[in-house]
Amino acid sequence: MRVSPLHASTLRETVAALRPPESQGREISDTVAALLADVCARGDEALVEATARLDFPGATLSTLTVPVERLQIAYDEADSTIVAALQTAKANCTFFHRHELTPDWEDVGAQGQRLGIRHLPVGRAGLYVPGGLGSYASTVIMNSVPALVAGVEELIICTPPRKDGSVNRSVLAAAHLMGIERVFCVGGAQAIAAMAFGTATIPRVDVICGPGNAYVMEAKRQVYGRVGIDSLAGPSEVLVVADATARPEWVAADLLAQEEHGSGAQAVLMAQSEEFVGAVAQAVGSLRVELEVERQRGEVGPQHDESRLWAFYPGPGEDFLSLAEELTNAYAPEHLEVQLADARAFLPRVRSAGAIFLGHHTPTAFGDYVAGSNHVLPTGGAARFSSPLSVETFRRRSSYVEVSVEAAERLTPPLATLADSEGFAFHRVSAEMRARGD
Repeated sequence: MRVSPLHASTLRETVAALRPPESQGREISDTVAALLADVCARGDEALVEATARLDFPGATLSTLTVPVERLQIAYDEADSTIVAALQTAKANCTFFHRHELTPDWEDVGAQGQRLGIRHLPVGRAGLYVPGGLGSYASTVIMNSVPALVAGVEELIICTPPRKDGSVNRSVLAAAHLMGIERVFCVGGAQAIAAMAFGTATIPRVDVICGPGNAYVMEAKRQVYGRVGIDSLAGPSEVLVVADATARPEWVAADLLAQEEHGSGAQAVLMAQSEEFVGAVAQAVGSLRVELEVERQRGEVGPQHDESRLWAFYPGPGEDFLSLAEELTNAYAPEHLEVQLADARAFLPRVRSAGAIFLGHHTPTAFGDYVAGSNHVLPTGGAARFSSPLSVETFRRRSSYVEVSVEAAERLTPPLATLADSEGFAFHRVSAEMRARGD
């Protein structure tokens, strides 16, 4: 853990240092562009070749699609506690996202024109679920629930196969729970290409969502505009703001939980005092020892990168809460934990954060899995201008206008003035014809 005092005068430089260096290279961009072009040109043939080369050597056209019966079997054979946990996550996430639905509206403007907004879901959405060593059933829940609440008619999943061609069974069980019937054993940039362009096997979608590695994110960036995307997510991050009422061992566990995301994940502590930082650092060390014992027993997975833990405390003469506020809004964290004596009093001071977790009993882990809020959040400071995954990611808004003869008569004079000032004479003419009834 890197520990240092924080000063308001150098806070911006400190935040800049927290951000990982840009690792996106020309090589990744070129590799992805070539894959996209190949899939666009050759479809399934390119998918099979890329899958065999990168994931499953035995890939064939028939292995690209997971039979729907396997989804049912995975669900039926899943541990009952896993199924119950997934059902809880689904129910709470559905409850949360239903509150995001905005009704259509129509009203009459000052000149008598009728104005309105219609909200329409996209027809098909594609969910990318990463592979690797982990199980990402929660990704299925978090990405599919807002799409289904929005009214999307069809969801499909692309997920990379393992070396033996299999797919994580909890992912398949979660897909069945969510009513998703089309799952494809394709990963990486080639999966994004397939969903963006469509192939004989994988249908083209309107929106692509879901996390992934640098190649997946670059592919989403390159296909954006042809299809919609949720976001371009970077390494996961948390900022914990803690005063003397927080429990050091709880804070330490939260920081280490963030570290488990790997791939450059970052955990930052803004503590009220240097003494509290010391207590957290000691707790981190103790928890690491305990975890290592479990690891040697084979009870937990491999060790994660320990280099992205930071801790700050106010420098001489600095006010803790003011400094915490400034750091929060400059860093704009994906996750913000507010572990203060009066956490709700700090909430109005937060202007930039993806998700906010209030109080000592609210670690980020609840939001990652079962509390109900979505865990797909803006990263890398993007919370300054973007929002978590929501129902609106999967809906479009159409405005409409209806002008009567009387409204046309009232609206045409100011329209003619503006159109003439911009040199658009036929804009004026088209309106005047309606006003005169020509």
